[in-house]
Amino acid sequence: MKRVLTAALLCAAFTMQTHAAEPPRRHIRPYASVEEAAADAAAALSLQPAKNSSYIHPVTEFTREESEGQTLFSSTYVYPASWLNRQLLLRVESASAGYTVIVNGVEVEHVTDGTEAAEFNITKVSQQGINDLTLRLDSAESGKTLLNNGSTTPVIGRVEVLSQPALRLRDADVRSRLNEAGDAVVQFLFAVKTDMLNTKESRIIYELTAPDKSTLANGYRDVSLGMRGEDTLAFSVIVPRKWLWSADNPSLLTLTVRNRMNGRNVETVVLPIGVREVTHKDGTLYVNGNEVTLNTATVSGRATLKELQKLKSRGYNAVTVAAGDAAPVLYDICDALGLYVVAQAGIDTSKGSRSMRRGGSASNDPQYTDEYLRRTAAMYHTAKSHPSVVVFSLGHGVTNGINPYEAYMWIKRTGDERPTIYNAAGGEWNSDCIELKRAR
Repeated sequence: MKRVLTAALLCAAFTMQTHAAEPPRRHIRPYASVEEAAADAAAALSLQPAKNSSYIHPVTEFTREESEGQTLFSSTYVYPASWLNRQLLLRVESASAGYTVIVNGVEVEHVTDGTEAAEFNITKVSQQGINDLTLRLDSAESGKTLLNNGSTTPVIGRVEVLSQPALRLRDADVRSRLNEAGDAVVQFLFAVKTDMLNTKESRIIYELTAPDKSTLANGYRDVSLGMRGEDTLAFSVIVPRKWLWSADNPSLLTLTVRNRMNGRNVETVVLPIGVREVTHKDGTLYVNGNEVTLNTATVSGRATLKELQKLKSRGYNAVTVAAGDAAPVLYDICDALGLYVVAQAGIDTSKGSRSMRRGGSASNDPQYTDEYLRRTAAMYHTAKSHPSVVVFSLGHGVTNGINPYEAYMWIKRTGDERPTIYNAAGGEWNSDCIELKRAR
């Protein structure tokens, strides 16, 4: 087993560290079989809705109730007998404000930022059969300091319960660079994790296939994790230049990962993967060594396929995700459609104070540093493995300050070579200079 310590996968110090909240990650959809996972992958590649998984149960039909300035969304979910001895994760795609997760009357976790997808380990508070779930949203005013363009209407996005094994795939990432021949040297990274107190062993089996169904790489890594352990597994492969991803050629490979414990498959994950190199120099962005100018339009994270297709037909090659809009599905669409993305943290202080003194504005107030870092990390980990994401934005601000500086340095410590920008940097070093044309 090759062990790799990488900031892109390991849990950051500023993400929520409790027994329930999980570190942010790319959307991982576990399946019971290769066939089930392959059907979902085929749907994703053709821009169709994901298929159902026997390890994913959507939570629907919420009732809404107002209580003391807060909004309660309540529903139920079923913990089937077939999921016993596995971990239960609650995934909340988005919410219009911060919220508290309540399961069977127990307050599991409070989230200050509802703009990014969040996951919670609810195994210990769940029981076999029917369980009660409530999301108690904070008032719309509570989060306005850091997101003063946010919605005033209480809403929640997609909610689902996932079942993963005791030793599970926690995250996936891909790093690429071009060699002298113009092919890509690619490193694939898998974060694996267990919440159990006793040692767990597994065999992680992978296969990478090209769009023409040819196999580019396959193999396995054996892993053994002790009490609540986590590790990162890696494998490398050369991907021919003809399969490199760009907006002009959105070529997606298929990465199939099987988790095999005690001689049987306990989960399968299939990920559409785009391989490309993104660099920047002297204000110019390069994708696969070719100069690219981003002609961008700002869109909601809930933009539809038709809306994005229309933008591309009008000559836009990139979109900027509005601050505070969850975007996992948008990233998937842009991967398949061929649109570059500027991913943006859930921070908008553009209507706040312009004061440059310490504490005079949210961007220069130390009491918000941890929250800036938490939102930056959530955006980064959600977006990092998508080939369409070529730029990271620290949000939309009115002034510069210590918090955007700290957020910029956090992203740079990951070793990611993609540019990071901040609109209110004013020429300071915490924003990489690249050419970006914005729609009016």
